[in-house]
Amino acid sequence: MSRSRYGKRFVTTHLLDTNSWLRIVGRPEELNPPTLSLVAAPGVLPFGLSAISIWEVTLKVRKRRLDLNPSIETWLQSALRRSLITVIPIDAEIARAANSLPDPFHEDPADRFVVATARLRDLTVVTSDNEILRYPHVRSLDTR
Repeated sequence: MSRSRYGKRFVTTHLLDTNSWLRIVGRPEELNPPTLSLVAAPGVLPFGLSAISIWEVTLKVRKRRLDLNPSIETWLQSALRRSLITVIPIDAEIARAANSLPDPFHEDPADRFVVATARLRDLTVVTSDNEILRYPHVRSLDTR
């Protein structure tokens, strides 16, 4: 359980992967109706977001694989607003769990951190990633 800036307690039940976060913030028309309903449902927000997703977005911007306007700093300020997102830090437990997920799971480091975070915090991953959606050891919601 976490506390918002207004002192109200909330429980995060869903964890966005990086792609879902980008879509919710910038391209909601790419989300399916159940995901859009989830975003609009009372009591669901804020979504959890692994700190690794911030790293992944800034890496894509640095490598020019993603263009965020007007700047990455402005985009992050909006995309991380507390009414939408609560960032879940990578702690020692998550770091260890990301390296010891039950097989089979692929080697993408960001996905491993997202899945480990969801498993340890009992969250449902909101994703369109086939590898995560097929993984039997975590709950997931398909955004497509």
